[in-house]
Amino acid sequence: MRLSHWSLTVGLLSLLWWPCAHALNPDLRFDQLNHSSWTQKEGAPSDITSMAQTPDGWLWLGTRGGLYRFDGITFERYPLKGSRVYKLHAADNGDLLISFVPDGLMILHADGSSTQLPPLPHQLGTFRAMTLDRDGAIWAINLEGLYRYAQGRWQVMASGAEWAEATQSLVVDQYGRLWISNRQALYLHDRATDKLIRIEGEGMQGGLLQSPDGRLWINGNDDRVRLVPMPPLGQHLQRLPSFNQGSARSAGQFDRDGNLWVPLCPRGICRIARAGAQRSGALDPEHEATDRLDQSWQLSDLGTRGILEDREGNVWIFTKSGIDRFRENKLIPANMVGVAGELNAASDNAGKLWVADGQLHSIWTIGADGVAVRDPQRSGTSIATDRDGAILIAGNRYIERIYQGQSSRIVYPERDGKPADLGVVSMLDDGKVLWVISMQAGLMAWMDGRWRDRSEFNIPQRIYMLAPGGPGQMWLSNNDGSLKFLDNGKLTPYDIALVGQESGIFPGPQLVVAGDRGIAVLRDSKFVALGPIGVEALRNVSGMAVTADGDRWLNGARGLVHIRREDWDASMRQPAIPLVYELIDSQEGYPGQATLDNRQPSVYDMGGGVLWLRGSGGLVRIDTAKLRPNPVKPVAQLLRVNVDNHSYPATSPLRLPPDTRSFNIQYTAPGLRKPEGMRFQYKLDGVDRQWQDAGSRRAAYYTNVGPGHYTFSVRAVNEDGLAGTAVAALQLEIAPTVVQTWWFQLACLLAVMLAVYGLYRYRLSKATAAIARQLEVRMDERVRIARTLHDTFLQSVQALILRVYTVLTKLPEDSEPRIKLESILTQAEQAINEGRDQVQQLRSGRDLQQEIEGCGNAMALLHEGVAFDLVTVGTVQPLAPPVQEELCAIAQEALSNAFRHASASKITVRLEYMRDGLLLSVADDGCGIDDAQLHRRMQGRHFGMVGMRERAKRVGAVLEVTSAPGKGTVLAMKVPGELCYAADM
Repeated sequence: MRLSHWSLTVGLLSLLWWPCAHALNPDLRFDQLNHSSWTQKEGAPSDITSMAQTPDGWLWLGTRGGLYRFDGITFERYPLKGSRVYKLHAADNGDLLISFVPDGLMILHADGSSTQLPPLPHQLGTFRAMTLDRDGAIWAINLEGLYRYAQGRWQVMASGAEWAEATQSLVVDQYGRLWISNRQALYLHDRATDKLIRIEGEGMQGGLLQSPDGRLWINGNDDRVRLVPMPPLGQHLQRLPSFNQGSARSAGQFDRDGNLWVPLCPRGICRIARAGAQRSGALDPEHEATDRLDQSWQLSDLGTRGILEDREGNVWIFTKSGIDRFRENKLIPANMVGVAGELNAASDNAGKLWVADGQLHSIWTIGADGVAVRDPQRSGTSIATDRDGAILIAGNRYIERIYQGQSSRIVYPERDGKPADLGVVSMLDDGKVLWVISMQAGLMAWMDGRWRDRSEFNIPQRIYMLAPGGPGQMWLSNNDGSLKFLDNGKLTPYDIALVGQESGIFPGPQLVVAGDRGIAVLRDSKFVALGPIGVEALRNVSGMAVTADGDRWLNGARGLVHIRREDWDASMRQPAIPLVYELIDSQEGYPGQATLDNRQPSVYDMGGGVLWLRGSGGLVRIDTAKLRPNPVKPVAQLLRVNVDNHSYPATSPLRLPPDTRSFNIQYTAPGLRKPEGMRFQYKLDGVDRQWQDAGSRRAAYYTNVGPGHYTFSVRAVNEDGLAGTAVAALQLEIAPTVVQTWWFQLACLLAVMLAVYGLYRYRLSKATAAIARQLEVRMDERVRIARTLHDTFLQSVQALILRVYTVLTKLPEDSEPRIKLESILTQAEQAINEGRDQVQQLRSGRDLQQEIEGCGNAMALLHEGVAFDLVTVGTVQPLAPPVQEELCAIAQEALSNAFRHASASKITVRLEYMRDGLLLSVADDGCGIDDAQLHRRMQGRHFGMVGMRERAKRVGAVLEVTSAPGKGTVLAMKVPGELCYAADM
């Protein structure tokens, strides 16, 4: 029951954790694979002892100088307490087991944390093989024996002299069974008894391997690889998908297609194609290898140490000097040994490609198997097909026509009655005429069984490039920005200057021309650029094919350009839309650039999706129907944040130091097949409004970023456009400097507010002082006038009264003159009293309350139905006479306006004596004033309002009027205490 559960778990892991990646095509030779090497010169570490790949895609390298990881671009030393790493093993849960020299075992977890296991008791010993069983226990072998670590302690499972061997191996198969081997024996761990069972048989010693079908193999002491007898367990399961990534094996590896890769056979590397399909017997890699690399220039070093197949199907070999990677190219070269000159080719109706070497005059044929075979019976300089699909081979004196296995000749015209030798460089059959271009005779025409002179045809004298149309039709370019369509003798010109110097003419439902500036298509009798113009990949296109699915394949300056049908149609509908394409370049095996020399098409459609391309470095083939995109979704990962000369691990949450304005964030996505094609997008929330396209760049740069909390996110897309599902995110905080903290900014704000308030108070005090000086001047003037009146006018009048009184006393009491003088003296006394009152008023002013009350009551008598009320609040204080005068005048004017214009039923005057000033308000419940009218009155069109405002200003107050139609009017003003109260004057 437990086994069934394990089998189900394995099956689920196979489906969920591992994508269906492809291995290397067994039909391809080593020289047809993409082979890359890394040594110290390319940044790889030296003295590599082991290799493993964790599920996140990192390729880990153990060296005697430390642990390194590789994302396909950069080798990075990973910091550990120990440095002399000997063996690595990657577990399915993301853990990496690391053994050290002279002893020690560490677990590096997927989250970056690590666990150091306790040492073995009473002995030293480097673990040479490690694995995890299905219960999570660690099994390890050193030269002393076999050990198991479970429940926090080591247990000796086997020991003795037989373990003191260099070859040691541990395998947990797809059923959860543990297999152990060394150069003396092979064992199977029996879970029921917790004992080792020895497996008997010939060659059952050495290193363990496993083929894709789940069978176990052992590379014996005699260097032969044999099947291990495995007890049947009912349901047959395939090999675990992660088996080849767990650890590089010195005994060899079966890749996913069953090819066996073996190191040191006897040197370098060798491969037996489809070895995993063998049902019985022993494999002898040294003598049965279908391919091998055993020359010093073929690998980073011939001292190969181990082999690993990664999750993307690449095969890695680590050597004494570096590492080598093998992967399948999308383009497969034609192996044409001895070709020296310019090639031109044509395909026949049988699916065979015919190729001519223009310099050596050799003729080759390439069949469906892609193998090039030289035809020793034929020679020629140029090859083409005619209207029937026959192959035309241009020799020195004739053109050989091969049709349905039959050969015939078209002999060149004689010169001076003698056979002529011609070097034909190009041929084209337009359906009526076979056009032949040679170095000696120029353009010739073969029609109706005889050669015709070009003067019989209406064709331009200058021809640079030509392409067929329908029967009797041909497209001709002149290398001058023009294109002409020859239709049975009629010429129609077109302008193609926008593509520059032409490199290809491709007739069809949509006529396409190409040049050194790009490509254009004919629409409504006018050529329109697709592109845009100047894109390097679309320059100098010399060949084009349209496959059955409608996709277009263009052979250009950077390699093969693939344009999906929907993308092509979108640009045809709107040429201004940039053309979306995929470039298959030198990283996929493209040789140089599309050829231009012989001005012939450089793409040959063999049908079924197979295309041959002619590049400057030779012929290559692509099977568009069998392209195997990388199915592994990239996993974006954050590495570090760099600020000035400091680097911080990109772990959340990360707090950067104060005053950090510029920084860069490094990220990656381990991809080992074609890491150069990995594309990234990133975004910093709070700075970037949308995702930023970084291309293949693996760092994001930011400047002038203020303090705060941010989230940085990055995502990746692999070379074949497959996007990763996970987004790597980093919570980032930039600490503020002292001057950037909220409390400092608040303090600055408060300081500014205090400064503004202080300035306001200062200006207010200055203004108050100025008004106070004005009032003081006015008061002094009033006192001077009062004193002058008292000392001069009143004294003079008093003296005059005394003199008149003196005269009066001398007159008889009942005399008429005396009676008149007494009346005059009485009036004079009244005048003096009034004068004294005026002098006193000049000194102390009028009583504000009395004046207001008197005025209000008087007006109330004149306006029946209008009530008047005076409200006094607070302790009445004496007022400065100038202020009294102004307030009395303002109050009287306000009362006059209210009684005459407000149509009010009640008018209330309020005097509020406060510590900081006197508030005077006049309110009515009348009809009110609208804003426009009020504004006009306040702007000077009503003298009463202007006068009140001016009087208020003279005593340091601001007159405020609030009113609304139907809601009455309130006039209010407040005079500062330091100006209005007499004690403050």
